[in-house]
Amino acid sequence: MVVRSTSPWKALPLSIAAGLLLSACTSQPDEPGQTTTPPVATTSAAPQSPDPTESPVAQTTAARGTKEAKAKDGKEAVAQVAATYSSLAPAELFEKFDSCTPNGLEGSHECSGSQVGQFQFYDSSAKATSSTQQLTQLRSSHVMRDTGDIVVGWSTLGTSAVITVVDNKEGLVLQQLVSSDKVDPEKRIVELGLAEAEETPTAARATEAAPSTTAKSEENR
Repeated sequence: MVVRSTSPWKALPLSIAAGLLLSACTSQPDEPGQTTTPPVATTSAAPQSPDPTESPVAQTTAARGTKEAKAKDGKEAVAQVAATYSSLAPAELFEKFDSCTPNGLEGSHECSGSQVGQFQFYDSSAKATSSTQQLTQLRSSHVMRDTGDIVVGWSTLGTSAVITVVDNKEGLVLQQLVSSDKVDPEKRIVELGLAEAEETPTAARATEAAPSTTAKSEENR
């Protein structure tokens, strides 16, 4: 009597049964709670460029504001220098300055103007004393005005001349460097209003001779 097995697994060859078992294991569904999240692409917003229609206006406004501020500061600086050194030069000279700035030395300023050139101002008693000695003692110097307190003149060095005005009472000095080949220091001093023109020797002799000539004419009568 032959007994047949009722189990389907035993009826199949061993290799086929192993293959079906492996297929059943790999085809099981994922466990609950294990989900795969797809990657999300991230993008950064590009920076916004300034509006080209507003940029020139903003730049023009800023430039105008800066220029006006500098002009205001320049006028205030000139006014301050004019008030400090008013005894050295007439007000008309200070009005021709475009700017005045400290020149690096304590109590000194540098002023310039398109019509008058560049000037140095010093608030120093020591500088005033040494400048007066240069004007009155050196043979290369010439004095056009000397009241004791105020001394005006120039000193030459090679082809350069230094025009100098000194206020010994206040300890103030004004100086301008010019080329003596191009500028006559005496005429320059007169043009700036720093001193009056000196009489030439010929004119002085003529003035002195005039009274004597008149006296001789009266004697002949």
